[in-house]
Amino acid sequence: MKILVVPDIHENLEFLKYIFAVEKSASFDHIVLLGDYFDPHKVVNPCEDRLQQMAGTLMGFKELFGERLHMLCGNHDLPYYALRAVCGGRSGKPNEMISQWLRNTTLKRAEIINELWDEAFWQSLQGAVLLDGWLFSHAGVHPDWWPQDLGSTESRYQAFQKQWSTAFATIYDEVENPIFAAGLARGGLLPFGGPLWLDWNAEFEDVLEVPQIVGHTRCVKQTQKGRSFCIDLAQAAYAIVENGEVQLNILPKSWLGESLLDSV
Repeated sequence: MKILVVPDIHENLEFLKYIFAVEKSASFDHIVLLGDYFDPHKVVNPCEDRLQQMAGTLMGFKELFGERLHMLCGNHDLPYYALRAVCGGRSGKPNEMISQWLRNTTLKRAEIINELWDEAFWQSLQGAVLLDGWLFSHAGVHPDWWPQDLGSTESRYQAFQKQWSTAFATIYDEVENPIFAAGLARGGLLPFGGPLWLDWNAEFEDVLEVPQIVGHTRCVKQTQKGRSFCIDLAQAAYAIVENGEVQLNILPKSWLGESLLDSV
């Protein structure tokens, strides 16, 4: 099995353009996007046109790649769903706590995304996906979200999926489900974060029976803990997983310009 893994995009359409220009998408059995599609870093007033292009591009990916595409949810994505209730997408009150996680989450930006993404598209965003013996998520799955009392990896994965689906379905009915919450390392109140917020440096543990591949925590180079990898290099690299090996592909500096990779 051959898997293309794209870490945090943050509206960097050039990053996506490069990857799909040099990689033949048809050669991959699966394409995994690790979440954080929105909110460019260190931009006070992000471009609304770019936001719309990002949301539209991902919809196009879903049509193009079908079941080969696995879109994970990131902490920069869920706040826009938390505001869907006031964007005409569904009735009820928004989740005010989650919608206030991040500075760039405005009602206007939420309206732009929710005009394109319907309920079914939002529901397709996953908390984690298990493929070919690897567990992919935005920030990592802590062992407390991976029931140890169940015998098989598949059973544990299905139990995790049930927890995620329940939390997603009740997002407007409770303040903040713990599976969505941040841990102490990221300014939260819990000992560790859920799969949207788990901090690689302070909270991630390579203790599950399956290795993990995550983004979320920005690094200057591919970082490994045990058998697991963090590959978020600030839109400077992506990964290919094949035959149990993780190959990190770094974008050329001529494409990147100034980047975190200048120190690598």
